[in-house]
Amino acid sequence: MKKAFTLAEVLLTLAIIGVIAALTIPAVITKVTKDQYVTGLKKAYNTLKAVEREAIEKHGPMENWDWSGNVTVQFEKYFLPHFDVLKNCGATTDEGCFAEELTWLNGSSVVDLDNSAYYRIITSDGMSWAYSRTGITTPLYYKGWLYIDVNGLKGPNRFGRDIFSFYVYPSNLGIKPYGSYYVDGVNPMPASLVDSSCNTSSNGSNCAAKVLTEGAMNY
Repeated sequence: MKKAFTLAEVLLTLAIIGVIAALTIPAVITKVTKDQYVTGLKKAYNTLKAVEREAIEKHGPMENWDWSGNVTVQFEKYFLPHFDVLKNCGATTDEGCFAEELTWLNGSSVVDLDNSAYYRIITSDGMSWAYSRTGITTPLYYKGWLYIDVNGLKGPNRFGRDIFSFYVYPSNLGIKPYGSYYVDGVNPMPASLVDSSCNTSSNGSNCAAKVLTEGAMNY
């Protein structure tokens, strides 16, 4: 007599496999997706530091730069020449460099970056970049900030997931991720404060520092 599984046994086995898959596959997909965002953020930060180095080689130390110009003057003079630009939206109301609907980590809406307060570009790797100035005259305080969507126009277009923030300091700090220092460019931000703004119930503004420090998206 040949032995074989009964139809009931086969169906039961398939049902068990289906339940296990339903429980594990979403978690695996989420981890893989988060890892992609982390990799993108690391690449973006390396790009920023390269841009910073090249700009300093050309214009000297950042504390000696002229921070009085408008957003277009600042970005086009110090930063733009060192990016590999695919599309340039400038500081206009032109759309197409950032997604129209952005959200904070907790899901609440964010002001659209497609306006003239931000100088926006897309680089050849598909990342979206937006720069704005502060107008603050206090010496060491940050003079501008950068928002980066590491996968461009693709979703989820959410801070702390695929969108991250950086300060631009006129000192040897240079470009630093939100959450590494306070706006004064002197005092490091404590981990407890970073964690309080980098969780799914908050806005995710300081997640760049947390992710780069931990090398993972642990939230």
